[in-house]
Amino acid sequence: MHKIDRLVAGIAPDPGPGTTPIARELLEEIVSVPVPERRRRWQALPRPRRWAAVPVLALLTALLTALLSVGVAQAPASAALDIEVVDDHYVITVKDLMAEPGVYQRELRARGLDITLDLAPTSAGLTGRIIVMHDMERLMSGQMVPDDGPITTIDAPGDCERFAGCPIGVKVPVDFDKKAEITLGRRALPGERYKLPPGIALPGEPLHCVDFVNESVTEVSALLRERGVTPSYTAFGQPSGFAPPGDWFVHDGVMSADGQALLLVAADPATRREPEPTTRREPEPAAGREPATAPGC
Repeated sequence: MHKIDRLVAGIAPDPGPGTTPIARELLEEIVSVPVPERRRRWQALPRPRRWAAVPVLALLTALLTALLSVGVAQAPASAALDIEVVDDHYVITVKDLMAEPGVYQRELRARGLDITLDLAPTSAGLTGRIIVMHDMERLMSGQMVPDDGPITTIDAPGDCERFAGCPIGVKVPVDFDKKAEITLGRRALPGERYKLPPGIALPGEPLHCVDFVNESVTEVSALLRERGVTPSYTAFGQPSGFAPPGDWFVHDGVMSADGQALLLVAADPATRREPEPTTRREPEPAAGREPATAPGC
């Protein structure tokens, strides 16, 4: 199992928001209230008060409008995605980042697209990151599928200095007939666990450009705490939540939530850094250690 896979497996994201069933139940309860018949003796009362003549349904409508305005009910499904046809392609952008997953799928299926769209909570650095799996049937059968395919991302106009790029949507051929999956990183809500966890050394993350691989648990944990991040640990053969000795070695790490990191540790130093460094040359590391580099260092 890849080291990053091991780390991601230790992260259990909280379920996303979903108030629509509650709002729907409340709506049904409101509209089921019977409207009382007017009594004739009201007409005999002298100078009736103005509020007594307001129909009950009008009051219920006002109440429902107020509930909608404060977000008890979600926006209609039609507002979740913006899908336009441009030059034989569907140009798709997300309008409602907090819609239930089924809303996206229904809108895509309505265009004949067998595409699963998943909005994954993540850090600020990976917000907007788009990952496309073009042919899931081939992938599931064990075949290799090229990274580039018929589904392409649409970048925001102007310069982009973000590591994850600056995409704002995707383009899909109108005759696309394969099964695909698209993951879009959205900013995590307060307290929400990351479903798209970034490495702790990526741009924008706490240990960017820090050589932490094969440093001790004590040293790396101190660096993280100095930056306002609380570390937790995972290791092969160890239960969740265990506390490693301070002289164990850190092999890798990801951010699991805002202000929280998950470190992969072991009693022995790592013999191979994954992924291999591809950026500028660092000073010669100490014996038995390899530099942990990241784009932009």
